[in-house]
Amino acid sequence: MLLSSLTSLQQRVISALVLAPIAIAALYFGGIYFLLFLMAASAVMGYEWCQASLEKSLGLATTLTGASVVVALFLAQKGLFLQAVIALLLGSALVAVGTVFRKRHDRIVWALAGPFCIGLPVLALIMLRAHPETGFGLTFGLFLTIWATDIGAYFSGKSIGGPKIAPSISPNKTWAGLIGGVISAMIVAYLVNRYLVGGQVATIGVLGLGAICAILAQMGDFAESAWKRRFGIKDASNLIPGHGGVMDRLDGIFLTAPMLMIIIMLTNGIW
Repeated sequence: MLLSSLTSLQQRVISALVLAPIAIAALYFGGIYFLLFLMAASAVMGYEWCQASLEKSLGLATTLTGASVVVALFLAQKGLFLQAVIALLLGSALVAVGTVFRKRHDRIVWALAGPFCIGLPVLALIMLRAHPETGFGLTFGLFLTIWATDIGAYFSGKSIGGPKIAPSISPNKTWAGLIGGVISAMIVAYLVNRYLVGGQVATIGVLGLGAICAILAQMGDFAESAWKRRFGIKDASNLIPGHGGVMDRLDGIFLTAPMLMIIIMLTNGIW
């Protein structure tokens, strides 16, 4: 009752103050703590994905989607990245077969996509955190950059307004908001590079990386908004007051985490 009387921004702030310390603590201690945190988040995202895309109640598709991602995370934590991807493939195939048996042929693409849309970003987070020297700094820095993007986009969009980017998908997103988010992300990426990962990237490179992260984070937001509009829902769920569901809160990592993992693997390798 008390939360319902607050504005959306107030609810978002309170939720962030409660959830952010939990996420940061799990990330800081790493290992089993971060693994369990991501497993819980993945299970909820699997539920959210399937409730919108495949089934209206907890069933086989939800169970298989969540289970495949959880198993993949466990394997990735052990350094078995190839086996983790195979687990996602197997889960995707099983969910698709179940969808065919239920004669929901129009949902096969969503059945196939679920384990990968949810699984690849969290696998990337596990692999980033496993960096032997700067795992915490890299992963925490990514979260900080995404949060800076969201905050910068929100306040610049609200204060400046102006033309919308894609009103048919996300009616509140403006070009001014995107620019504000990019600038905020570049500033935070520079600070992360200097204070969390020891200035390992040249300034021009890290500013560019911050800008790319901001754009990809917004693209993830748009992709999730398009998915929600496709199935006629406002939020992935009502789990987090002011934010909606876990997918609504983590849509910024959908593209950024895999991108950062690939860049690091190509430049200097981490495993």
